Amino acid sequence: MKILYLKHEQGRPFFYAEPSEVAAAADESTRPTGAWGWAGRKWNDLEARWKGAEGVAARSSRRLWDWLHTWSRPDEPLLTRLGTAESIAIRHPASMPEKKARSAWKRYLTARASTHLFWLIVDGILAPVTGLALWLLPGPNVVGFWFTYRAINHYTIVRAIRRARWRPPPTTFEADEALDEPVREAEDDAPAHDAVEDAANLRLYIERRKASDDVDAHPHDDQDDPAGTDVQPSGKA
Repeated sequence: MKILYLKHEQGRPFFYAEPSEVAAAADESTRPTGAWGWAGRKWNDLEARWKGAEGVAARSSRRLWDWLHTWSRPDEPLLTRLGTAESIAIRHPASMPEKKARSAWKRYLTARASTHLFWLIVDGILAPVTGLALWLLPGPNVVGFWFTYRAINHYTIVRAIRRARWRPPPTTFEADEALDEPVREAEDDAPAHDAVEDAANLRLYIERRKASDDVDAHPHDDQDDPAGTDVQPSGKA
């Protein structure tokens, strides 16, 4: 799995992966088990029937579902993929010392793990509450389904980040001179970068980012974090 550490002309640097790098399906070892696994399988069955349903209620609920997805963070596919990646190659600007790139990666994983753990707890509580409170309403209980879906998603991401931090696959940090150039604004005001193949996805990614999503490197990182990162490279990616 290849991850780019991109700089932005008007914002903080961020970790990014192409859609092709995060498209692989999770294997059995990373799927939730127990109650979470049951909820996931139940949701898959309900989703298949719901997406094939016709009628005003079904169409309206699908529009609401699509709108709710705009609340999810754009790096979630990247984080989920960390649970199954056989290797990780993090490409960073050549002007950035490898130690600083490692430190930025560590802080990024730590921050995202805390965020998803918090929302796992919140959504895990709200899922049964909304499921019971709204089950009498006509049509599919989109809100209850949403909190269940999000709780499962947060759980999967927390597990994936834990693996990337404490039991990582072979991980390398590679300096790339192309990444010294920042993400630029194209003629149509769309962000673009020579190292990124899918410009449309990059644009959507940047539009949906929040300042709290990423942790940039600071000059004092080397003093604050002598180890550089939790990740211990064990081979070439």
